[in-house]
Amino acid sequence: MSTEKGVGVVTAASKRPRARSGIRRRWVISRRRQGGDTAVVLHHRDHAPRGPLLDVLTARGFEPVHVRVQRGEPLPNLASVRLAVLIGSDRSTEHAESCADLELDWLHRLEATNAAVLALGSGAQTLATALGGEVQRLRRPRRGWVCVTTAEPQLISPGPWLAWQDAVIRLPPRAELLAHDRVGPQAFRVGRHLGVQFHPEVTPEIVGEWIASSHEVLDVQGIMEATGRDFRFASEAARRMFSAFFASVRDERR
Repeated sequence: MSTEKGVGVVTAASKRPRARSGIRRRWVISRRRQGGDTAVVLHHRDHAPRGPLLDVLTARGFEPVHVRVQRGEPLPNLASVRLAVLIGSDRSTEHAESCADLELDWLHRLEATNAAVLALGSGAQTLATALGGEVQRLRRPRRGWVCVTTAEPQLISPGPWLAWQDAVIRLPPRAELLAHDRVGPQAFRVGRHLGVQFHPEVTPEIVGEWIASSHEVLDVQGIMEATGRDFRFASEAARRMFSAFFASVRDERR
């Protein structure tokens, strides 16, 4: 089986003859890598984060375990998950909707464990829905850089942040609103979980890839100029946010 560098993942059949085609194997997460903890990173796009998110995750002592949900890879065994990071999708395909249904059930059952979840973009919408909230479609998608009003500036900076948003979150019960703008909630906390509607994980390269793959009419020049102007500040703010959240997860485990 192919693995990414540094990923502590094996399958139940990794030391056995290859399974027949079509048989889905359960992921088993190794937690014996130099005493570190694993963090499951669920992807829905081929444009995986290559910037501050993974840098801070590993700096805080977590081994990222990548699960490519959009490629049909199975979700991990709940008993092995201590930290999960959800990277959202545009949900523009039937497959993406099916993935969302699977994740809703997985997240609902994960809530009964001691795991923590960081959910970004439409991943935050999935988390809110799994915890009893709602999501409503926006009349017009948002594509560009925005500022937010924040209740915890030490955790969530006012921005600017990249918004790539098709829907608005209606917060679940027990949710604490951490940041919002004129459209609606942009960050919230429920227990140990943090949902962030904007995209702190992006890099200029990822923004370019999203623009190139979009079927919408976009202000490409405006978005890229703002990206060049705002990314450095947003990247520093993202690192502070990720570092504080991951540190809190590690502290709670001691």
